[in-house]
Amino acid sequence: MSYICLIANQNGVAAAGDSRLTIQPEALHLHLDRGRKVFSDQDQGLVWACCGLTIFGGINYYLLAERILRQKNRSLASRLNQIAGVLSKATAAQHLLSRKPSVFTLLLGQVKDGGVTVHVVDVVSGEVRRKVLTGPVFVQAGWDPTLRQSKPAVSEFEKDTLGQLIGRAKKRCLWAIRKDSELAQEDKKHSQTVGGSVRVAYVAIPQS
Repeated sequence: MSYICLIANQNGVAAAGDSRLTIQPEALHLHLDRGRKVFSDQDQGLVWACCGLTIFGGINYYLLAERILRQKNRSLASRLNQIAGVLSKATAAQHLLSRKPSVFTLLLGQVKDGGVTVHVVDVVSGEVRRKVLTGPVFVQAGWDPTLRQSKPAVSEFEKDTLGQLIGRAKKRCLWAIRKDSELAQEDKKHSQTVGGSVRVAYVAIPQS
């Protein structure tokens, strides 16, 4: 599974993610390092990142989420509800087939009225959990908790420029890739599911 993170303060919001897509079953150790997991829509002030269930039943759920989120004529709440509903059914179906947990996570930052609101949508085997956060915030996701560093204190990034936020997000993702590579070298049975290049997306908050 991937590693993604999103960080925001009064200057903007940035997201980063790896580009590895793992072909199931993981035991085959087959990967494609060209996946796109982070996106932005500058006109809407949106930045988001996805990880977890990618392709199932012939549907790429990252691209489906992108198509839904780019529908500007609908409220953001309506679009997030649709994504949660679709992924609830998909993860429940995959869980029934594989008898293993099926997970999808969406981290989304919305720049609006001079501030940032962060939405977290976690779907685990059909069960949906959602959070809404405001103010300076850092969130991250990925299947393996050992690939996540401790969250930074708000005081560490609350005054960062947007460029510094982008750098922080990218460094976290690079760390996760290196850590997963080390685990794969130590244990040949370990499938390195976090890899490839790091992709970033961001939106600035207009300064008055």
